[in-house]
Amino acid sequence: MAKIGWLFPGQGSQYPGMGKSLTDRYAVARLMFEEASDALGWDVLKLCAEGPSSELTDTRNAQPAILTCGVAAFRAWSEEGGLSPSAGAGHSLGEFTALASSGTIALADAVKLVRSRGELMQEAARERPGGMAAISGLPDERLETLLRQASVEHSEVVLAGINSRNQRVVSGDREALRRLEDLLSGQSVRLTPLNVSGAFHSPCMEAAASRFRGHLEACVFRESEWPVISNVTGVPHDEDPANRIRLLVSQLTEPVRWLACMETMVSLGMTHLIEAGPGRVLSRMWESFESAVGVRSLDDGLDSAVRFVTGDNDRRLGQRSDYSAFLPRCLAIAVATRNRCTDETAYRAGVIEPYRKVEKLVRQMKESGRQPTDDELRQGLEMLCSVFATKGTDQEERSYRLDRLVGETGVSDRLTIDKDSLMSKGAVAE
Repeated sequence: MAKIGWLFPGQGSQYPGMGKSLTDRYAVARLMFEEASDALGWDVLKLCAEGPSSELTDTRNAQPAILTCGVAAFRAWSEEGGLSPSAGAGHSLGEFTALASSGTIALADAVKLVRSRGELMQEAARERPGGMAAISGLPDERLETLLRQASVEHSEVVLAGINSRNQRVVSGDREALRRLEDLLSGQSVRLTPLNVSGAFHSPCMEAAASRFRGHLEACVFRESEWPVISNVTGVPHDEDPANRIRLLVSQLTEPVRWLACMETMVSLGMTHLIEAGPGRVLSRMWESFESAVGVRSLDDGLDSAVRFVTGDNDRRLGQRSDYSAFLPRCLAIAVATRNRCTDETAYRAGVIEPYRKVEKLVRQMKESGRQPTDDELRQGLEMLCSVFATKGTDQEERSYRLDRLVGETGVSDRLTIDKDSLMSKGAVAE
């Protein structure tokens, strides 16, 4: 049976004309835009469909506009009888779109929330100017060292996003970003400044986060119709409103752990991914992460996405029945797991060295086309346990990730696994 994961894009995906074809064809999509417009007091569809681009790009407008497009696309899908989601995830702003689509937050409340969120982010950016940049080709341990070197009191740059296995996003005060750029000068590292108005997902947003809490506390949270994955943890939200509020506040100052969110989608056994909202940014990210599971953007047409999901999936499921994806998934979990270790020697011994050994195995298997041996499967598990221990991962997250990894891959059919021993020592039974 198909299991559908939904992806909801963040700010930057907007473009003049978005939502027009959807609302031209589907009455329920028009109703979503009307509801959002009534809540905000201005015509959301007119801005989305006609622009101008300068107004649509304004953070205060872009956030509710993108959210409305995503919810409208999802409601049109549901109206046409599309299969229900098994889980959803959104990139930054997109997490609110996912929550609204899942019924956790009413659309009228959601657009007002993100409108306030955008205003507070812009205000914080004026109080503490900063920027963001994407970095590719730099090992995590080296990046962490450079970030510390570039940061001084009241002027810092931090990790703000883990978008893929190779790309990281950094964010911080302008002078700190310049110092980081100077440190990278002459190295074979690609640093690309992002066209944003502030240092989002960094301590520069602490004032916005503090003020945003009050807006969230005034909001009514309902039980979700399907799980929504948190950017902060990379695992689904629970149903406790206090925990939701804590994570959504933290999201403004914490990195977007998108790689962890995608890894969770895989571990949940998704057979298809749908991107709902303007653009195809998240579709491209997914394709570079897990090409064995297909993805479609509703921007390419709802009919096409429905055919994609309801079509013959036997070949794709057959590809997922072997064990060739197990070690790459172990590597993805290792990269996506939050690091709390500041000891570089311990980090190298407990994370880098075991990771590189498994990475080498994966390269060898790809070149030869062979399946992993039982010993190699054990090595992947033991590498993960070493990473968890070194990075200081709490027991709840360890258990969640290991249960999903073992259960969804069926590796327990080949290995006898002592979970208690695995959690405490990283040992796998013979």
